[in-house]
Amino acid sequence: MDEIHTLQALGRPVEQTRNAFLALIEPLRPDLWRYCLRLTGSAWDAEDLLQETLMKAYARLTWWEPVEARPYLFRIASNAWIDGLRKRRATPVELDEAHRATPDQPDPAETWAAMEHLVGSLPTRQRVVFLLTEVFDFTACETAAMLNMTVGAVKAALHRARAGLREARAPQAAPTRPAIHPPDAVVAAYLDAFNRRDPDAIAALLTDGATNDIVGCGVEYGKDVIRKYSLTDWAGEQNRQWAEYGELEGQPVLFIYYQTEHHERALGQLITLTTDDGMITALRSYFFTPELIRFAAGRLGVPDCTWGYLYGGGA
Repeated sequence: MDEIHTLQALGRPVEQTRNAFLALIEPLRPDLWRYCLRLTGSAWDAEDLLQETLMKAYARLTWWEPVEARPYLFRIASNAWIDGLRKRRATPVELDEAHRATPDQPDPAETWAAMEHLVGSLPTRQRVVFLLTEVFDFTACETAAMLNMTVGAVKAALHRARAGLREARAPQAAPTRPAIHPPDAVVAAYLDAFNRRDPDAIAALLTDGATNDIVGCGVEYGKDVIRKYSLTDWAGEQNRQWAEYGELEGQPVLFIYYQTEHHERALGQLITLTTDDGMITALRSYFFTPELIRFAAGRLGVPDCTWGYLYGGGA
């Protein structure tokens, strides 16, 4: 058996256990995505952080240690975000705090109103601590264990976060714009081919080494593979669907709408394209990402239709 087929054979049981993992944590994903959104301040970054968290959570599972899923996932998300900030800033993000304080009991209405101002207004550790304790109901002890802090340091960070939120101002949101004119010919050609349901025309726009990242599912490598699998499946779908070019939080995106039993026009997928020299080098399809689709639909003011987290699922 050659290396390719050996890897493919190994992938089958891995996929089965990964699907079992995803099914087990499915009830936790909406809260986890909201947490990632509040941490990052961006729907796109939230989805990336969520996918990174799930990949790390699955890869780090052990059989000798009991794992409680909810704190396990939130801990990984917190640390992945902090590590990402460290890399971008190239300076340490200090999590330990020497000062201790006893926090005041907040008014719940003030807490939720302050959430609108949270992203971008609090330092790293305060943002994480506030979200974990005040929004997602982890205790100070649980939060300390997740972040390798003392309970006193957690309380001090929470106290300062509450004080900071009283002074916070909401940042300017990046624009979400539907149905705008495509910026270049290759994107316009993709839209035309998509709306004509023409897989060959789409394939002709791809470079030989193009990739198709079906977020949360897998990656296809090469134009021929994309044409043989995902484009063939898509061309055979019977439901009415069409694409429109626009922006979600300032990022270019194709909004994919579906006609469903209940709605004439419901958002069901997002696609981003990477182009170079008049060709498409990469596609990224957000299909098995219900939270991101619902978020985008809310920004657009349209209904959503989502398909669950796994191939063949529904939500």
